[in-house]
Amino acid sequence: MSAPGRNDKLRWERVVMRHPGLALPRLQRLMRAQDPTLARAALLGAFFVLERWGRAAELQDELQAALAEARQNSALAEAAELAEAQGRLHYQRGDYAQACNAWSQTLDWAADDSRSACLARIGLAHLCYAFGDWARGGRVLEQAEHHYPRLAGDPYLRAKIALNRAVSLRVTQGPQAAQPMLQEALAMAREAGHRDYQAEAIWHSARGARDSGEAVQALALARQALDLAQRSGYRWLQAQVALLLSELQSADAALGWAGQALALAEALQSRALQASAHGRLAELMREHGELGPSWHHQQQRQRLEATLNQGQLPARLEELARFDTLPEAGQASTRDAALVQAIADLARLAEAARNITDLRDGGQLAAQAEAIARRLSLL
Repeated sequence: MSAPGRNDKLRWERVVMRHPGLALPRLQRLMRAQDPTLARAALLGAFFVLERWGRAAELQDELQAALAEARQNSALAEAAELAEAQGRLHYQRGDYAQACNAWSQTLDWAADDSRSACLARIGLAHLCYAFGDWARGGRVLEQAEHHYPRLAGDPYLRAKIALNRAVSLRVTQGPQAAQPMLQEALAMAREAGHRDYQAEAIWHSARGARDSGEAVQALALARQALDLAQRSGYRWLQAQVALLLSELQSADAALGWAGQALALAEALQSRALQASAHGRLAELMREHGELGPSWHHQQQRQRLEATLNQGQLPARLEELARFDTLPEAGQASTRDAALVQAIADLARLAEAARNITDLRDGGQLAAQAEAIARRLSLL
């Protein structure tokens, strides 16, 4: 079998979306093909299947080896696709610095209007959201749309982008504002045959119903999302829905759901999910008067969240700044004013840190703030 062309890739993607269990054995055989391009394409397909089943780590070594081979052979478009997959693996685990590096490499190697560049930008928007920078995440997501000319014919990516827009809208404008995007995501996921995103759209709708005080509807939607996630083997979403069900129910039922969420999170090696599950268990134990177990879960949550930060938050956000392009001309003056203010604030921070002589890290803080100010001034 020869290396896949664009039409072959689209055909295989439809099969993988709709029948992942049937496609996986074929993809695993093709991973051993003599043609390296075909083998790498099959590896990416197998990764896509195992990722949704929470088993992506099984292919970590193969991804790394294939990436090294693609770079050695100057197959940069394929290297970009492999780096983008690595970014997703790192992100799910909570290795945000590694995810940022992988998606950075994708944008360095991929054509600006390629699908892998679009996926990398979506991933970088995820990172902005993870750090609470919703405005920058929205702009990076807009770039994912603007730079990918084939988006109109790509329902999978349209579903992915709509889901991310819905998340941002729910946080920044409220649950009702997210509903049109969730309906679009659900429609596009159905068109693509991707049950994972169908389930995810329903889960987000359940969270919106919870936020609106519609507990009965939220519970019904959560159960619907869980059923679909279980049938498609989407373990990350199973854990998320279990957390939501622990909020929507009480007493032993809530504890049971939170425990299930923690078990799934540990199996997925997702530190962010584990932290959320420990946090929920700490709340429930405290409500039950079990202060010892509550303290234990709270300590576990804090420990896991500390590993997610992995350093200074401003430096991480500054690292993402190079993927945030300037807005339209009508908004440029606003952005310029914000940058001037940020630079001034950082300069004052540096001066304050320089005066804190009794702290060992005062000088380091001053140097870091000054470095951030210099880099921001170049944006």
